[in-house]
Amino acid sequence: MQHKSFFLLLFAFIGYALPQAQAQCKEGNCENGWGIYEYSIGDTYQGRYEGNFVEGKRSGKGKFVYANGDVYDGNWVDGKPKGYGSRIYKNGKIKSGEWNAGRLVRADKPRLTRECLVGNCKDGHGKSVDSGGNKYEGNFKNGMYDGYGEMKYASGDRYVGYFGKGVPNGKGSFYRTNGHVDTGEFFNGKPVKNKMKVWAVIVGVGDYQNFSKLKFTTKDAERVYAFMRSIEGGAVPENQIKLLLDEEATAFNIMNTAADLFEQADTNDQIMFYFAGHGKNSAFLPYDYDGDQGNLLYHGLVNSLLQDSPAKFKLCVVDACHSGSFDMNDMTMPYKEYLENYKESEGELASATRSTRSVRERIKDYYKSFEGVKSGLAVVMSSASEEISLEANKLKQGVFSYYFIQGLKGHANQKDENGLTDNVITVDELYKFIEKNVRNFTFGFQHPLVNGEYDALMPVTVLPTK
Repeated sequence: MQHKSFFLLLFAFIGYALPQAQAQCKEGNCENGWGIYEYSIGDTYQGRYEGNFVEGKRSGKGKFVYANGDVYDGNWVDGKPKGYGSRIYKNGKIKSGEWNAGRLVRADKPRLTRECLVGNCKDGHGKSVDSGGNKYEGNFKNGMYDGYGEMKYASGDRYVGYFGKGVPNGKGSFYRTNGHVDTGEFFNGKPVKNKMKVWAVIVGVGDYQNFSKLKFTTKDAERVYAFMRSIEGGAVPENQIKLLLDEEATAFNIMNTAADLFEQADTNDQIMFYFAGHGKNSAFLPYDYDGDQGNLLYHGLVNSLLQDSPAKFKLCVVDACHSGSFDMNDMTMPYKEYLENYKESEGELASATRSTRSVRERIKDYYKSFEGVKSGLAVVMSSASEEISLEANKLKQGVFSYYFIQGLKGHANQKDENGLTDNVITVDELYKFIEKNVRNFTFGFQHPLVNGEYDALMPVTVLPTK
């Protein structure tokens, strides 16, 4: 009878568990009841099972300790894990949840334990680390993260801001390892999509103390500012836009104003930097430019200010490479006359530009300074390589800036295939409008460019709905 039971059990094991295996009941009832069983394939030990059997199969509650040190502890049906159980790996990793036919089909949410390292981790300020490797420093209430604090996640992500009931709740910033930042309100651990805001720094410099003066740059900047403050321009609040003209537009003040404003934007906002003035190799010339190499506003620094902001939409608009009023012996030359008399001399443009180097060299360096910008940043420039940009007495401002403002006012809004227009001006719409009109106005002399890594549908302004 014992031999018969043994062969029945062996047959069941071969059919449902480990093929070509040898098995031995070490203790108890390994056919219908509780027992301890050890399995081998040939001379190779496979593991040890302690638990319930039904007709020689592992069924009911039981624990299998595998030869490599892994353990499955849970429910079994027909010799395989089925129902609730946990697989505990030798490296300490645990997979718990519902199993079916030996596979985990629905995992438990990880249960974290926490160790207090410093301070009061119940009701006060302290530092803690949980079993998942996440490190927290900040306020606690009833043993949970509550109040202001910082969480450094094991994944490399980081959250700084307010917590409630153990998760981000309130104002905060979530810094992801891929460089993306979510800044704004959080609720139950997730960012809340806030209403889009516009933040802008508008700079115009014309009254240079150590360099040739410009005529229309401050007026261009004032018009851009006035439009954005108007109802049709979105009525950007005064605390979200700064206008810096001449003596206010020092290198230090421009950088600090932009840094302070742009860091307030969250991940649903738009930021814009506009500059009209002289340009130099890889730099803008602020009001306090010393005429040589001092007090330069380098393009790379402007790039950093834009990139460091958590804003989703970023726009840099530059009108810094044309010649002001094309002043020749204190005379303003009309466009047609300028175009008729345009010529090159020794490989350089005969007319002056907002630069201390040749146009070709300056624009080449300028483009190079914007290489490698992050996605979401569009740079719209007033002219193409080997060109200069023009100002028009007829328009009383730069041609590029004139059509830039006209585009923002709604003239760039294009109809879709159904003949309808929305209330959003995109980068693609704005650039196409500027490029076409500037090229036509200057008889093909000037060709604006757009550069950067961005979505063509990125909005640059939102028009009021009618």
